[in-house]
Amino acid sequence: MNRTLYIVIFAAVLVAAALVSDAWLSARRTEAQLAATVASQNQKINQVVARENLRATQLAAALATIAEQKRKINTAQQAAAAIPSVLPNLPLSVVIHLPEISEAQRPQESASPQNLPPAQMSIPQADLEPLYDGLQDCRVCSLELDAAKQDLADEQNKAAALTKERDAAIAAFHGGSRWSRLKQNAKWFLIGAAAGTAARSLAGGAVSSSKPSAIPTH
Repeated sequence: MNRTLYIVIFAAVLVAAALVSDAWLSARRTEAQLAATVASQNQKINQVVARENLRATQLAAALATIAEQKRKINTAQQAAAAIPSVLPNLPLSVVIHLPEISEAQRPQESASPQNLPPAQMSIPQADLEPLYDGLQDCRVCSLELDAAKQDLADEQNKAAALTKERDAAIAAFHGGSRWSRLKQNAKWFLIGAAAGTAARSLAGGAVSSSKPSAIPTH
C-alpha cells in the first residue's frame, strides 16, 4: 500500500512538472512570436516614416525653389520672359510681345498699370491642343492633390488608432501573461502542498507501524 502511494505521489509530481514546463514553453513561444511581429511591424513603420520624411524634404526644397523664382519676378517684362518656361512641353515656342512704352507713359505705368496696353501672346497652332491638355492636366493634379491631402489625414488618423491598439494589445498580453503565470503558480503550489501533505501522512503512517506494540502486563 505504501509503495502504491509513493508511486501515485511521484506520478503527480512528474505530471505537475510536465505541465509547468509546457506552460512556460508556451508562454515563451507566444512572447517570442509577439516580439517578432512587433519588430517586423516597427521596421515597416520606420521605413514608411523614412519615405515620408524624404518626400517631405524633397517637396519643401521644390516649394522653396518655386517661391524663390516667384520672388525674382517683379515686372511684366520678367514675367513675359519666364512664362514660357513654366508652360507644359510644347512642340513650338510661345512668344509674348510687350508693347513699347514711351518715356511719357512711364509715370502712368507706375501710377496705373491697368491703363497700359495689353501684352500679346503668339501661340503656334501646333501648341494649342497640347497646351489645352496641359492646362486640363493641371486641373486634374489640383483635384488629386486635394483628395490626397484628405486621404493622408485619414491615413494618419488610422495609423494613430492602430498604434494605440497595438500598444494596448501588447500591454494586455503582458498583463494577461503575468496573471496566467500567477494562476499557474498557485495551482502548482496547491498540487505541491497536497503532495507534501500526502507524503507527510505516509511518513507518519510508516513511523506508527514501525513502533513496537505494547506488551500487556499481568
